[in-house]
Amino acid sequence: MSKTMISILNKDMIQSTLKYTDAYLLGIHHFSVNMPFYLEIEEIEEVVSLLKDNGKEVFFNINKNMFKQDLIDLEHLLEKIESLKIEGICFYDISVISIMKKRGFQTPLIWHQEHFTTNYLTIDYWLENGVQMTFLSNEITKEEIEEIKNHTKSKLILQAFGYVPIFLSKRPLVENYKKYFHIKDNSEIYYMEKEHLKYPLRNLDGDFEVYNAKILNALEMVKTLNLDYIYFNSFLIKEDEFINVLICYQEQKLNQISNKYPIELGFLDKKTVYRVKDL
Repeated sequence: MSKTMISILNKDMIQSTLKYTDAYLLGIHHFSVNMPFYLEIEEIEEVVSLLKDNGKEVFFNINKNMFKQDLIDLEHLLEKIESLKIEGICFYDISVISIMKKRGFQTPLIWHQEHFTTNYLTIDYWLENGVQMTFLSNEITKEEIEEIKNHTKSKLILQAFGYVPIFLSKRPLVENYKKYFHIKDNSEIYYMEKEHLKYPLRNLDGDFEVYNAKILNALEMVKTLNLDYIYFNSFLIKEDEFINVLICYQEQKLNQISNKYPIELGFLDKKTVYRVKDL
């Protein structure tokens, strides 16, 4: 059976979820994006110690697009993480793997470029270059995931519940909108409406995270794939409701989850079609 991996809404949520998950995916302020909660660097040692004392696996999502001015601090962070002996680092920017190789760090790496982790040939390229796991894209079908699973030895992670990140923009999209229409609103979460659907947006230090309008609930389908980890994203879900989802999943009461969160498969059941543009 697949292991469960979750994100958290706050540090206190760790104690209330310890019974219901195998692993935690944690974000770090200034080094992560698309996470519901971000730890400060000064907090990570304490949190890792707590989780390890309770027999939990720990992963950090170092998935920010890095810039030159980030590299020195990134190297110091990776050195600190290396000393904590966690189960893995999810990376987006190639600078992470470059620094890890240069310094000889041994913490396992997970390829996590959301829109690119779509085929076993590239997964195997990274596997040959020292990356042990892949966080699969939510933009491929069940059949494509099965094909990947049958052709690679990489361990695989897939989100099966929660809001799915669509993209991140470094342009001040909402701020420009508010300025143009003279709107005074300092909310943390905004919503973009299109075709009667509302897409959550969040301002994070000037970056805008945009999420899918519907909560993904593909647990019934994904459990049949027998992947290494199934990821539950807690973003914008009330803590007690999220914990109840974990309990119902653990007890295999998936119908109770779908009563609250209707089945939503995203691209898992959408046939991939390649079209040649008319000339």
